[in-house]
Amino acid sequence: MPADQGPLRRGMLSLEELSRAVSEGEIDTVVLAFTDMQGRLQGKRLSAEFFLDEVAEHYSEGCNYLLAVDVDMNTVDGYAMSSR
Repeated sequence: MPADQGPLRRGMLSLEELSRAVSEGEIDTVVLAFTDMQGRLQGKRLSAEFFLDEVAEHYSEGCNYLLAVDVDMNTVDGYAMSSR
C-alpha cells in the first residue's frame, strides 16, 4: 500500500476498490447498516450496482422510528418522534 494512501481498516473498501470488485463479479451486495440503541443491526441490503450508481452519491434514507423502539418493537417513551 502506498504511504500516501494511509492505513485502511480491515474490511473497508474505497469506492474505486468496490467498483472494481463489483465489475469483476466479486461483490454483488452492499449492506448499509447501523446499530440501534439495543445494539441490533438495522439497515438495508442493496445491490452493489445500485449502491454505486445511486446511494454512494445521493445517500439513502432510513426510518427514524427504528431508533426509538425496544427489542420487542414497542415505542420507547421520551422521544418526540415516537411518544404519544
